[in-house]
Amino acid sequence: MKKIIVYIFIAAVCLPIKGDDGLQLFGSKKGSEKDNTSNNSLNQRDDIKEDFSSSEVSSRKNIESVIPVKRIPGGWVFRDELLAPWESNLPAVLSIIPDTTVEVVYHDDNRTTREGFVLPIKRASVEFQYTSRLTHELIMLDFVNVDFIYSTTNNNDSHFILEGIVKKIKLKDTGFPQLASSDIIKHKVLMEYGTPKEFDGVWHIYEDVNSTYKVRELDERNLKVELKSLKVTDKLEKAIDDTYSKQGIEYKKRLMVQGIDI
Repeated sequence: MKKIIVYIFIAAVCLPIKGDDGLQLFGSKKGSEKDNTSNNSLNQRDDIKEDFSSSEVSSRKNIESVIPVKRIPGGWVFRDELLAPWESNLPAVLSIIPDTTVEVVYHDDNRTTREGFVLPIKRASVEFQYTSRLTHELIMLDFVNVDFIYSTTNNNDSHFILEGIVKKIKLKDTGFPQLASSDIIKHKVLMEYGTPKEFDGVWHIYEDVNSTYKVRELDERNLKVELKSLKVTDKLEKAIDDTYSKQGIEYKKRLMVQGIDI
């Protein structure tokens, strides 16, 4: 009997003690699985944080790499204020010019059409000067009379509309450091308007649907700026085509004969 009790005691010591769920009491699988799950969740959270931080940094870099650029002028601009948009008529612009002694110069620009007609394009220009703290500017405003092509009776000042602007800018003596034309191109033109559409070795050329804007260095202290309205140019070409093309001539003849009774 004693031997039997000893055998039972030895068997009880050698066999592993189990809990109610059938798992080991020490170092159970359930506890290890919980630890693994918590570790995996922590790793996933770290991955999410790393992904979020990396995407956030890249998005910030993308935002910072985009330099906002100004729209090229849509007419005569002074100190970032549009004083006279394209197609403003001559009397309206004259009332804005600060120099009251300006003189309007009228001239004809002869054009030969495809059909061989010599067509006088009526133009006008106004020139005045402006002096700022750093520059002397010579400004010329160019106007064209598109309505004159349709009828020669359209010849007063109100029919002349703003088509182009030419500026010659001379830098003053600024002491130290001395501003140069290249500084204006670098820090003003390229920084504000961005990369030009074209650079032909002389002109930095910008363009949108309304205007062309060209800037060049004349020398170390002088620059030239040219602006032109694309819409006014298209309007002029359309008027010439409407009036002097074969189709335009036939249309005008039909209008003329309507007043004849036969």
